[in-house]
Amino acid sequence: MNLRNLLSLGKSPVSLTEGQLNYLENVRCWADIYSGNTPWQFARKGGLQGGMRKISALGAARSLCSEMAALCFSQQIDIAADSEQCTAYIEKTLQENGFWRCFPLFLERMFAEGAGIVKVYSEKGRPKLDFLPAQCFVPTKYDEKGVYGGFIISCRTEKETEYVLLEEHRKEKDGYLIRNKLFRFKNGCYKETDLEELYPDLAAETFIEGLEKPLFTYFRPAGAGEGALGKSVFSAAVDTLKSLDVVFDSLEREFVLGRKRIIVPCSAIRGEYDRKGNLVKYFDPNDEVYQAFSADDNEELKIIDNSAELRVEQHTQALTELLDLLCMQVGLSQGALSYHGSTAKTAAEVISRNSKTYRTKTAHQQLIREGLLDVIDNLLLIGMKSGEVPCTHCKVTIVFADSVAQDNSQKIDNALKLYNAGIISRERAVMEIYGIDKSQAEGGV
Repeated sequence: MNLRNLLSLGKSPVSLTEGQLNYLENVRCWADIYSGNTPWQFARKGGLQGGMRKISALGAARSLCSEMAALCFSQQIDIAADSEQCTAYIEKTLQENGFWRCFPLFLERMFAEGAGIVKVYSEKGRPKLDFLPAQCFVPTKYDEKGVYGGFIISCRTEKETEYVLLEEHRKEKDGYLIRNKLFRFKNGCYKETDLEELYPDLAAETFIEGLEKPLFTYFRPAGAGEGALGKSVFSAAVDTLKSLDVVFDSLEREFVLGRKRIIVPCSAIRGEYDRKGNLVKYFDPNDEVYQAFSADDNEELKIIDNSAELRVEQHTQALTELLDLLCMQVGLSQGALSYHGSTAKTAAEVISRNSKTYRTKTAHQQLIREGLLDVIDNLLLIGMKSGEVPCTHCKVTIVFADSVAQDNSQKIDNALKLYNAGIISRERAVMEIYGIDKSQAEGGV
């Protein structure tokens, strides 16, 4: 589906500026790069026939987004409310919706596409979460503080007919409006049709009186964007991603084109006819039968190894330099994306380096925390309407467990240094290393 054509329909309720359309096209471009469908994925073949071939890609964009998501959400977060009933409701609802499984994948796509949407709705009285990529959302009302309105796009094919459902979320003067419209692809364009054609139980309009905030939460990475709209974490590093793929493809072809080659005299070449009657010539290095060749020059009978030296070191050095450049462009410390094993493995290691990675991680987590608090607030709103929680006016706190993680090796090393220096006792060192109390340490546990 071409989003620009869909939104330019005469009956479409969406009216977007050229800047908004350009932003949506950027989102689609970032999503293509993340999935490996890059604009540079094909290169010209050599030879007289020409043509195109698909290059071997490193996939650095996907690796980068996966690393960012793991860095910001590598362990389960702690969510607590000042009411035990609200805390139990939140934990149960998140578990029912597969939050701990879906949210890390959602973050990875969010870092790639520059945004992601978590929609909260009610189904048979139970709160539900819908994790949507940026490609499925058209922001229509936003400012520097956030996104307040937009369209959620859902595509579906039924009996070889394409349908598009536009779910409009809009803040009204006295409440919140959700409007649904269905479009069917016919005669080369999308035209509005009745909702009952596909969704007989879906209301055309739902108005929630008194609601002052949207039931969706717009997540985006930290960094500059267009107002509240975000950008992909690699939006400024597209050229570097292209260079990484070019170098990686060159390294792969170095082994293909630089494989062992032996020059033999024409008189040592045998020939056989294949099934189609074509003469196929080959050199058999295992042929030990003595042959008589006629040659006036002994040089003509020499077998020469003409293999080229593989430039592996130059390619790996180029990849290392480009990965460090990519780290600089996305706000990570040098070596954070290295494949030589020098990447920090724990949050404590990141913090101890006081690095760019830690600062970038903290900035991303701050926006993620604000988004999650908004999602939980919407869940509590649904719970209040269903009677599961008494009210939504409870204070919720979110603590990222990985932000206080400790590196065990560093902790052991520090305890031993303090013990060897005579600053702490043996029992105290054992307590620090094993996390036990004084009685257990004195007993040699």
